[in-house]
Amino acid sequence: MMKRKTKFREWLIVAMHSEEIKDLKLEEMSRPVMVAGKQTPENLNEMTVGQMYELSKLKDGKVMFHKVCGVLLGLTEKQVDNAPAVEVVRFVGWAMGQIKWINDLFDRAKLTPTPQERKAGIEKLNFGVFGMVDWYAKRMGITDHDEVLGLSWLRLYRCLDMDNKTTMFNRKLTKVYESESKSKHRG
Repeated sequence: MMKRKTKFREWLIVAMHSEEIKDLKLEEMSRPVMVAGKQTPENLNEMTVGQMYELSKLKDGKVMFHKVCGVLLGLTEKQVDNAPAVEVVRFVGWAMGQIKWINDLFDRAKLTPTPQERKAGIEKLNFGVFGMVDWYAKRMGITDHDEVLGLSWLRLYRCLDMDNKTTMFNRKLTKVYESESKSKHRG
């Protein structure tokens, strides 16, 4: 069990050799106000696309705790190790829950392929985060992908959501026109 004064590095040594770390429900943790004397953000709306990309590559384990605190708070490994374990673990858990929520948002914003697109092999066009960065750069006339990596994920998501809703509208409109055209030719 984690005590309030236990340093993260001490807790991690014990936790890695016990079941405690496996039993943690990280994504259900609440956000601490501070970690290692640094104020935590109230939400991840200002997280950049680049930060989101860095965090998307994480696996569970020791590195995850240091990386999340480093990427989102700018803390060094030493600062994380010396911080109270309860702060680090709660922040990382809260952040992972937020990131899961953000990823779910992006998943829900994806277009459902048409049968024709499936038949043509659209699933082969999944280019991951880089594909999304490239799409946004082209959409906005940006020639430097690094510029996109510095933007808030929220801006990119809103543009993706708008473009996909517009595409869905255009698909429906095309069907309406086709239906009207068929009924005129029958009449």
